[in-house]
Amino acid sequence: MIDEYYINEDTLLLVPVSKEKTKIYDINGTFYIKKNCFELVDESCQYYGSSYGGRYLGAKKMLDMEYKLPIIADEVKEVIMVPTCSPRQQSCIWMCLNNIENYIKFKNISKVKFTNGLNYDLTISYPSLENQILRGTLLLTRLKNRKNNPKKIAK
Repeated sequence: MIDEYYINEDTLLLVPVSKEKTKIYDINGTFYIKKNCFELVDESCQYYGSSYGGRYLGAKKMLDMEYKLPIIADEVKEVIMVPTCSPRQQSCIWMCLNNIENYIKFKNISKVKFTNGLNYDLTISYPSLENQILRGTLLLTRLKNRKNNPKKIAK
């Protein structure tokens, strides 16, 4: 059990174990922490200078959507976290978009392959998974565009 963890470019997946425990899949290994996934996402956002609420409002504005929004965990390194369902549900798994290599439909589950070779089975439908990944990709694209082409103030 680790005491502290912040989402970073090596994060793969955050999986709820209980109301107060999360299993963290990271490129460097698997860890357990005594925090729920939502707390971990919020604390990571705060570590990088915002909060879940602030990141949610930013994503809402950038995507013009309101539910199951991906979150920019780290704006500098462009780390995007994608929820599998409503982030307020205890069963919500968070995936790091940056480390998803591929995903496929297999019977009634969705299989996600990460860049380190980890395969993880999700019980969400393939269309739902694809929609969430597309939202995350759109958020990342808009973030990059705004960073590379900031709007100028009219004089």
